[in-house]
Amino acid sequence: MKTALSHSQLVKEFESADFILKTQLQIAKDFGQFTIDFSSDFLQTPLSMSDILMETEEKVAELMKEGEQRFLQFLYLVDIPEKDFLELTSDEKFISKMALLIVQREAYKIYLRKKYS
Repeated sequence: MKTALSHSQLVKEFESADFILKTQLQIAKDFGQFTIDFSSDFLQTPLSMSDILMETEEKVAELMKEGEQRFLQFLYLVDIPEKDFLELTSDEKFISKMALLIVQREAYKIYLRKKYS
């Protein structure tokens, strides 16, 4: 079962400002359930992929400070496969790679909603 968009699909979907903003709102909604808030700019303005990743990295780091259990609960909510998490645990670029996985997964949720609505 697929859990994310391929890089090329993601790039194609990110040509739509509406898709970008919906993805940002989904990211903010899921982090919000763990009392981590994004700026109003993030909630109202479609950003570039690099800006979305940078903001998401900051929020991943913020959430990780709250403890491993809470972070794992967040990954479960977002639906990041455990094997993907475990593959990254010893990676020196853990936070940036995890942010990318989160953005891809959240974008996939928006893609599925659009496709099947």
